[in-house]
Amino acid sequence: MNSLRRDKMLHFIEEHESATLKQLHALFPQLSTMTIHRDLEFLAQKGAIRRIWGGAQVVRNAVEAEFEEREQENSSFKNAMAKKAVSLIKPGDSIFLDAGTSCFALAKLIPDIDINIFTIGPNIAIELMKLNRPSINICGGNLNRSNLSLSGQNTLEMISDINIDMAFVGSGGYSHESGFTGGKESEARVKSLVVKKARVVVAMTDSSKIGKTRPFPFAKLQDFHYIIDDGRLPGHVLSVAADLNITVL
Repeated sequence: MNSLRRDKMLHFIEEHESATLKQLHALFPQLSTMTIHRDLEFLAQKGAIRRIWGGAQVVRNAVEAEFEEREQENSSFKNAMAKKAVSLIKPGDSIFLDAGTSCFALAKLIPDIDINIFTIGPNIAIELMKLNRPSINICGGNLNRSNLSLSGQNTLEMISDINIDMAFVGSGGYSHESGFTGGKESEARVKSLVVKKARVVVAMTDSSKIGKTRPFPFAKLQDFHYIIDDGRLPGHVLSVAADLNITVL
């Protein structure tokens, strides 16, 4: 009996993504609040739910939770960057979207027009499926679960065989000495190839990355044609960009 009740309770929480004690008491009016607490504790110890104040919620996939957490960081600035970046996209373009939260914000704003889109972000491809007209191409490879990025030999081979009008590229860090850098060698190699292949390269690097240096460099500032400013880029970066005739949006 307890097992059937707990299964029903779990199904309700999963269906609604969360449940309050009041909702669960309405579902099981014959139960005491103490019994509901015990059932929730039992489900939580099994890892089926997570206890929150006044109820419980589903246990999100750890990858999804990590990405969503990073997506919420500086979200208003990333959305502002995306609005600037999308103004560069024209019908007929062949564009590349890097993985990461800044390019994911851009993907949400891309209009339903005839363009070819290549990406190493599976979640970005899924977001773009909401559109009818763009051709969506995933550059397959090995998946980094922490940032939902594909890389590896297969990725490099596919990118080597395509033409890219405009590439939107993120980074793990930027410093004047080291340039643009990333945390994984395989991903840095992909970015480096994209920067070389694209006719126009756009830096989607918010101010939180300035001054940070990751292990693997993939480009210098002069390799970019545009920098998307989140409104907080330091003056020395803007000054060097101006000297290099890089357009800052």
